Amino acid sequence: MTTLRLNTLAIAVGLAFSASSVIAEEAQVQAEKNIEQISVLGSRVSNRTVTESSSPIDLIDADTLNKGGFTELGQSLQATAPSFNFSRTQVSDGSDLFRPATLRGLQPDQTLVLVNGKRRHNQSIFGLVGTVGAGAAGTDMNAIPLSALKGVEVLRDGAAAQYGSDAIAGVINLSLNDSTGITTGYFQAGSTGEGDGDTISLGLNRGFDLGDQGGFINVSAEYRDADGTNRAERDTGGSAAVSAGTLSDTVRWGQGNSESEFTSLFYNMSLPLDDAELYSFGGYSERTALGNGFYRNFDAASKNVTQVYSDGFLPRIYNEAQDISLALGIKGDINTDWGYDVSAVYGENQYDFTSRNTLNASYAAEYVLNNPNATDADIAANSGPNGGYSGGFRFDQTTVNADINGIIDIGRSEPIYLSFGAEYRKENYQIVPGDEASYACGLANQNIVYPSANDPSTSAECGFQAYNGLRPEASNSQSRNSHALYVNAETMITDAWNISTALRYEDFSDAGDDIIGKLASRYELNDDFAVRGAISSGFRAPSLQQSAYTAFTTNLGDGGVLEQSFIAKAGSDLPVALGVESLELESSKNVSFGFVYDVSSELSLTVDFYHTAIKDRITLGNFMKAEDLAFSPAAVAALNATGADQAAYFSNSVDSTTKGVDVILSYRTDLYDGDFSATFAGNINRTYIDKVNAPTGVPKEIALDDTQRSFLTNGQPGERGTLTFDYERDAMSAMVRFNYFGETDVKYFGNDHIGLPDFLSPTGEFKDTSVVESAVLVDINFGYELSESLTFNLGIDNVFDVTPDELGKDEALDFITNGAFKYPVRALPYGFDGMTYYAKVSFSF
Repeated sequence: MTTLRLNTLAIAVGLAFSASSVIAEEAQVQAEKNIEQISVLGSRVSNRTVTESSSPIDLIDADTLNKGGFTELGQSLQATAPSFNFSRTQVSDGSDLFRPATLRGLQPDQTLVLVNGKRRHNQSIFGLVGTVGAGAAGTDMNAIPLSALKGVEVLRDGAAAQYGSDAIAGVINLSLNDSTGITTGYFQAGSTGEGDGDTISLGLNRGFDLGDQGGFINVSAEYRDADGTNRAERDTGGSAAVSAGTLSDTVRWGQGNSESEFTSLFYNMSLPLDDAELYSFGGYSERTALGNGFYRNFDAASKNVTQVYSDGFLPRIYNEAQDISLALGIKGDINTDWGYDVSAVYGENQYDFTSRNTLNASYAAEYVLNNPNATDADIAANSGPNGGYSGGFRFDQTTVNADINGIIDIGRSEPIYLSFGAEYRKENYQIVPGDEASYACGLANQNIVYPSANDPSTSAECGFQAYNGLRPEASNSQSRNSHALYVNAETMITDAWNISTALRYEDFSDAGDDIIGKLASRYELNDDFAVRGAISSGFRAPSLQQSAYTAFTTNLGDGGVLEQSFIAKAGSDLPVALGVESLELESSKNVSFGFVYDVSSELSLTVDFYHTAIKDRITLGNFMKAEDLAFSPAAVAALNATGADQAAYFSNSVDSTTKGVDVILSYRTDLYDGDFSATFAGNINRTYIDKVNAPTGVPKEIALDDTQRSFLTNGQPGERGTLTFDYERDAMSAMVRFNYFGETDVKYFGNDHIGLPDFLSPTGEFKDTSVVESAVLVDINFGYELSESLTFNLGIDNVFDVTPDELGKDEALDFITNGAFKYPVRALPYGFDGMTYYAKVSFSF
């Protein structure tokens, strides 16, 4: 097939990732070497050669991803692409394994992730109320090993018209390694400045030729083992032998990263046939993490049984995630001008939870009620298990694509480049119930409330502490399918003006259909300066994880009390009573405009402004009690029927607008017989709530309360920036990177959420919100090539040991943890582990 000549093609339309030579350091390197960037990932136009793009793209190669001490893909992307956020969350179910990956301050499920240009499946679980990305099941970035990647492309523009649902904020494409004939690998060990969190990581990659026509198979394996960290302090909760208010002898709470383990195996393969190419890729990964809940005080009679835990206990949650993916496709030529690509991709993700060091307080309560003269030994012996399986989630997705692309000669110097195709997708979602002891009310499990074994005036709670088991009545299995048709056209109007369009129709069996489109253009004013922009509409279908989810959980209620909570399934009695019968499509409109300026052969600048308006945005509501629902007797009855203290539900509750700007400035020169580069990349964004969509008769604060609002507008940094200096000379290399994170300010765990009376505060007043201050983290790395096949690196991340400000006595979180928590635990863009250091040996042969 003849090579398609696409000078200054528009990437954002045509379903392609163009490689701009001016928006990222890696692209600048290639431009200086006079090597054209070729991108076929996700494109409907094959053999696409591009030197410039109409949409902003970050190009990050494997060397950059691995430059530093980060062993997780999400952390590495956060350090190199400022529009990408990877917030930390503590003491939230599942957060020990996954973190919300977001672009431009939107939700995790509003960014589409591709692997080798093909849609990747989402994770089966999401963050719950009081977290960044609550209710949004995005892609689990940490399931993909760094050693398997050749590079990453981040398209920072609305792209639903090209790629379909989920691409409102942009697209991240992960390119798998395709090298052959060389074995590469590394071994890395590190720790924190506090002396905990010891981590070892090792990876191995090898590519093999298949035949003599360019076929290959590349295989990657990676293993990681990390000890946990703990920044909690001694507390004043008291024990059987020590009165409350006295500092404990040891640290009993847990606040830090979990003890974890990661194993993965990925492959990438291509095999030329007579007139076509057979390709396949995929992988398997397994991760485990042992997390913590809140410490249960010895005198918390509803939660503890002192005959089992005389001084209280710290419940643990063992998280296990498995991820499988497999892609198979064939592409080739129809004739000299037209080609095809047919593929099928399967992905599966599952999360399982096992409770440890816990109990079901209702077991002992029932026994004591039936045996009032029981001894302490008898009560302990009949208190049920101290752990067990608490339930899990399953999600799988099959995507089939058929694409045709080629050119139409219209009698001009430039033809029309046309691509069109169809997509079919099938998704399945399942909730797996836990062991009976994880959720039961007493050994007989008769849904009876029993007086506590230690305080008859208090009712014992049902189910395991920390992770209340998934009940059979909450178990669920649901499926759906979707199909789509799309067409893309682009051409050069003049030698300096490119224009491209996209149109897509997509229909979901459970949420309806929509037609969306995009128009993008780029115009060169001269050889050094060009303007670019795009207008697009988009949509996102509610995920099965949102429409089919239902579960009982334990959450923090008023006054810092842990309460049984219920999330109602879409279409069930509670949301229907409040006027929400189903979840609808989110719709979006995106406008972007920017310029590319080659100031000199050494200095380049790109600036891109964006405006994204989303209607009917899906949110997971805050928990409501009977008094909050008093305006609706039907809703109160639905809540009471669940047996929970409070309940929440999903709805299309919000219309929002996100505005921002991305700036990238890149400089490269020769310095003292070496190569020096400096790259600044920054993002500023703001999200505004335009409208709260409350059904008639439902107060707006029920549809969207202040806590939810704070996470949507202030839960992620409004400003992000990185400034990286690199220098290489002979066998030596050095890097210094400055990472700036703007402030976050949310109501969860602030007194606006907990509602403590101010007289309890030692200062006379509790702070209203939970703030994580802005900060600059500095990373340094030194490398030396010991030989052609062996390199040694030594580095420190966060060299100045920056952490959020410690909690004061006027913080509600300090009060409810009895002084145990040292830092905030939600909306943490840079964590609280402080300085980490590492040594790394890389090899190739």
